[in-house]
Amino acid sequence: MSLFKARDWWSVVVEGENGQEEECDLGCLAVANINNETPSKDKIIVGGFSGSLRIYHPQAFRTEEGEEVSGYRADHVLLETTLNYPILQLAVGKFVSSNDHIHLCVLHPDRLAVYTVTTDNATVQKQHGQQFRLTSAYQHKLPRKAYSLLTGAFGGVKGKDYLAVESLDGCLSVFEQESQAFTTPLPNTLLPGPLAYFPRNDSIVIAGSDWCLHCYKYQAIAVAATDNPSEGNSSTNNKSSSQGSKRLNPEWTQLLGEPVLDMKVVGDGAGASLVVLTQRSFYCLKDSGVFKFIKKLEYNPACLNAFMLGNAVQVLVASHTETLLVYQETELKWASQLPYVPVTLTRTDFEGIRGGLVTLGSSGHLQVSYLGTDPSLFVAPPTDARQINYDQTDQELAKLHKVIKASTKDAGTLLNVNKSLSGGMINENDLRVYATVGSQLETWTGPGGMTGPDGVGVPAVPVAIRLTAHSPLNSVRVHISVEKPLAVSQDTFVLRTICDTSQILVKFYQHEAYLPSSLTVTFVTSFLTSTGAPRIITTNVELPLRLVVQGSQPSKEADHKLTISTNMPAVNLPELFPELAGEAGVATAMGLQYFNETEVTILSSRTTNRYRLQSDSLAALWLVLKELIARLRAYWGRPGWRGKVDELILGAASPLPTNELYAEIDAHFLRRKKHKELEAQLVQRATQFRAVQRRLLTKFKDKTPTPLTNLDNLLEGTYKQILHITDLINENIKGLEQDGSQLSCVVRLVLEMARLQTNMEPDHYSLLIAALSPIIHPTMDQGWEERTDACVTFLLRNVLGKNVTIGGHAGRDAPPPPQLTMPHDTGKLKKHVGILLDKVTKAAQQLVLSDPPQDTTADTREETIYRDENDLAEPPTPQAPEDPTQVPLGSRLGEDRARSARIKSSRLLSGRTASTLPPLTPSSSFSVGEERDEERGILTAQSSEASQPDESVDIEDLGDLPSPPTEPPDPTEQPSTPPNEQPNSIQELTVTEDLAPQEKLQETLKILPKPTLKKEATIETPDDIFDGDDGDMW
Repeated sequence: MSLFKARDWWSVVVEGENGQEEECDLGCLAVANINNETPSKDKIIVGGFSGSLRIYHPQAFRTEEGEEVSGYRADHVLLETTLNYPILQLAVGKFVSSNDHIHLCVLHPDRLAVYTVTTDNATVQKQHGQQFRLTSAYQHKLPRKAYSLLTGAFGGVKGKDYLAVESLDGCLSVFEQESQAFTTPLPNTLLPGPLAYFPRNDSIVIAGSDWCLHCYKYQAIAVAATDNPSEGNSSTNNKSSSQGSKRLNPEWTQLLGEPVLDMKVVGDGAGASLVVLTQRSFYCLKDSGVFKFIKKLEYNPACLNAFMLGNAVQVLVASHTETLLVYQETELKWASQLPYVPVTLTRTDFEGIRGGLVTLGSSGHLQVSYLGTDPSLFVAPPTDARQINYDQTDQELAKLHKVIKASTKDAGTLLNVNKSLSGGMINENDLRVYATVGSQLETWTGPGGMTGPDGVGVPAVPVAIRLTAHSPLNSVRVHISVEKPLAVSQDTFVLRTICDTSQILVKFYQHEAYLPSSLTVTFVTSFLTSTGAPRIITTNVELPLRLVVQGSQPSKEADHKLTISTNMPAVNLPELFPELAGEAGVATAMGLQYFNETEVTILSSRTTNRYRLQSDSLAALWLVLKELIARLRAYWGRPGWRGKVDELILGAASPLPTNELYAEIDAHFLRRKKHKELEAQLVQRATQFRAVQRRLLTKFKDKTPTPLTNLDNLLEGTYKQILHITDLINENIKGLEQDGSQLSCVVRLVLEMARLQTNMEPDHYSLLIAALSPIIHPTMDQGWEERTDACVTFLLRNVLGKNVTIGGHAGRDAPPPPQLTMPHDTGKLKKHVGILLDKVTKAAQQLVLSDPPQDTTADTREETIYRDENDLAEPPTPQAPEDPTQVPLGSRLGEDRARSARIKSSRLLSGRTASTLPPLTPSSSFSVGEERDEERGILTAQSSEASQPDESVDIEDLGDLPSPPTEPPDPTEQPSTPPNEQPNSIQELTVTEDLAPQEKLQETLKILPKPTLKKEATIETPDDIFDGDDGDMW
C-alpha cells in the first residue's frame, strides 16, 4: 500500500444501455487521433459488452477568472452510439486501402467491423458545434466465435495494417483489409491466449495453453493455411488442423510455467522487446526469445502497460489491491493508490497534461490521472499549551460518568426478547408491531398445500402485520416462525427503511397431512434504531382452530377419552364453538374432524358440569382441549359475568395417559434409531462405491486391456442402492417429523392434565414444562430423549430430592449429570418420567427452585462428633466462626471435604446402631441443661427423616433420589428408655453454630407442607356419567 494517490485529472462513469452499469474488459479501451485531426489530438474510445461506443476528448478549460480547471464536461463527449453487438476489443490503424487515415476496428463475437470517424463541414460546425459521425467502411462475418484481435503490418507491407482474429477454438484468421487472406489452426492452443507481433522479424508470438510462448513466422503461418479459407465446415476444420499442425513449426519456444494475462511489444527495430505479464511475475524478452530480465511479484496483478524511455523499459502494473506500481525494468520507482481495480490502462498526452494515465474499470469507471507527490498522511494537530483547569475537568468528568451510568442502565433494553402479547401489540418507543388475524378463511391455491377430505384445498387464514415507526428505522427484518405441518406463504421480509407505517400480508395454511402440535405463530422483528442500536421485538399470535379442523358428526365410541370437570354449569357447545357448529347441531355433542380425517368428539353434561373429549387418536385431543379451556375461561370471564359468579375452576377427572405417552416416546425413538442405521448403511455403500471407482480407474489406466470382472455392474448396483437409501432417509425424516408432532401433542396433553389435577401454580408449571419439554426438533444429535432425561433427572435430584440443600441445589456428593448421548433404549427415560409425574400428581410435591442464600459468611453446616460417655459431662463450647479471609483457600477446601466425610460416616454409623440400641427414656436422657434439649430435638428430626421409608419405586440408577416429604417431628417429644438403663457409650451429637426455631428448620430441610385446597376447589371423581345413555347428551 502506497502513501501516495493517483491524482484525478479527469474522470467519468461510462453507462451501458438504458442507464445500466457497463461491463468492460481488457480490449475495451483505445487512445488515438481517431478523427485524423490536424494538429493531432488524442481521443479516448471506450466500448462495452452492451454494445455502447463512446469517444471522449478530455481537455482542460479556463474559467472566467482565467484559472485553468480540469474535469469532465458534457461537451467532452464527441460521439455516442450503440452497435447492437457486444464489443470485445477495439483497435486503431490504417485498415482501409483507399487512404492512409486512421480508422477504428471493432471486434464483435461473430463479426469484424471497420469504421471511419468523420467531422461535419464548417457551416454546420458554426451553427450547431462540432458534429462527429461513425461511418461503416466494411465488415467481415466470422465463421467462428472470436476471442481476440491483433493488428500489424503483416508480411512487411508498407503503409497498411492487416487484421488477425483468434477464435475460441484456436484458429487464426487473417484479413488483408477488405479481403480475407487465410485461416489456419494454431498448434498448442487448446485455450486461446494473448497475441503479439514483432515488426522487425515479421513474426507472431502466441501464448499457448501449455504455458509456453511460441513464435511463428508470418510466412510459415500463411503457408500452413487451408486451401479454402471461406469454408467453415467441421470436416475442413479438422483436416486443416491435422495438416497445419504438421507443417507449422515455431521459430523459438520459451517456457513460462504460468498462464499469460497480457503481452505488449515496445520499441522498434533491433531494440524491440516483448513484455509478458503472468499471474506472479512479468518477463521481458528480445525478439529472438532470449530473456532480458524477470521480475517476481508479491501481489496479484490485474493489467499491464509498457513503453520505452531512453534505452530502458518502463513497466506499469496495476494490482487487485488498487495499487499502481511503476518499474524501470526490475527496479520499483513509484507506487500510488488507484480508486478502483482497472482492467486495462494506457499512457497518452492531452491538452493540459503530459504522460496522463488512462485507466478503465470493469464497471465502466474511466479516469485520466497523473502521479502526484501529495501524500494523504494524517497530520496530528498542534498540542494545546494552555493550562489545565482542574475544576472544569472534574465537572466534565462527572457529566461523562452520568452519561456512562445512564447508558449502562439502558443496556438491557437493546435486545427486547420475549416481550410478546397474544393479541399482537408491543409497546416500544421506536417501533410498534401489530398482528391481526383475519376472520374469513380462504381456500389455499398456492404451491405446497394439501387436499382436504372432501377433495378441496385446505383453508388459509390471512394475517396482516403492521409496523409503525416514530422515527426512521433502517434494516428492518421480519422473520415468521410456525411449527409444522403449518406453513406460511413467505417467512422472511426485509424492509430497508421505515419512516411511518408499513404493512405485510401473509397467509398460513396446512402443508402436510398430520396433526399439528401448536397454532402459535411467532413474529421476530429486528431493526436498527436511529442511534445504530440493534433491537428485537417478538410477537406471538394464535391462529384459529378452524384452520386445521372442520365440523363433522359426533361419534359415540372412541379409544381415548378425557373428562374435564368444572364448578360452573355446562355451556352449550354451539355457544363455545359457533363457527364449527352445524345447522342441525346438538347442544351437548359436537364432532370435529382434522384434515387428515382424524375425528374428535366433544360431549357436555348438564347434570355433573363435565365435558368429555374422545377420539381414536390421543394426540388429536390436545388442540381441542386447549381451545376448550381457553373458550371456557373467556366465556365465564366476560364483563357481564364478572362479580356475579365464582371464579372458574377446572379439573381433570381422568388419569394421566402415561402408557400412551410411553408408546409415543418409543415410536419417536425407533425413528431415530432407524435414521442412525440408514446413515451407517449409506456410509458403507458410499465407501464401497469409491472403492469400485478406484478399481475401475486402475483398470482403465492400464495400458494392457483387462476384463472388468463385473466391476461395472457392481458400480451400477451400488449407485442404485445409494439412491434407494437416500430415498429411505428422506421418508424417515418425514416420519420423524410426524412422530415428533404426535409426541409433542401427547406431552402437552399430559402436562395440561397434571396442572388441572393439582391446581399447579404458574411458576411451578413453568419449571415442569421446562423439564418435560413439549418442543421437539427433528435432530439426530442431542435429541429429545437424552435432553429430557437429563432435565427430569436434574429435577428429581435437585428439586424433589431428600438431600437438597438450601436454595434447591444438591450437595457436594451428588452424582454427575448424565451425558447427552443417544441411549440404547427408552426404559430409563420412561421410568424417570413416571417418577416425576407420580411425585407431582400423587404425592402432591411442589416444584420450588429457590435462589441460594446470599449470606455466606456464617457457616451453618452441621458437624457430627463422636465422643465417649465421659465427655458428656460438659457441654461443647461453641467456637467463634473463623474469618474466611484469614484461612487459605486450600485449607478451606480441605476442611470442607473432611467435614463432609465425617457427616457421611456419622450417618452410616447411626443407621447401623439405631436398630440395636434401646430407646431412651426421659429419666435416662441428657441432664446437662436446655442446650442438650435443643440438640436432642434436632437429632430426633434428623433421625426421623433418615428412617422414613421410600414409598416410590426403586430408583437406584438416579443415585440418591428423594422420598415423599413427611411432616417434621415435634422437637418437644422425648424418646423413652426403660428405667435404670444407662445410655449407650457412644452417642451422636449434632452441633450447629446458628440454631433456628421450628419454622426455620422446615426451610433448611426443604420440607414443604402438603397443599390444602379450598372446599369449593376440590373436585371429586364419581363414576363415569358418560357410559350409560344420558338424555342430556343426545
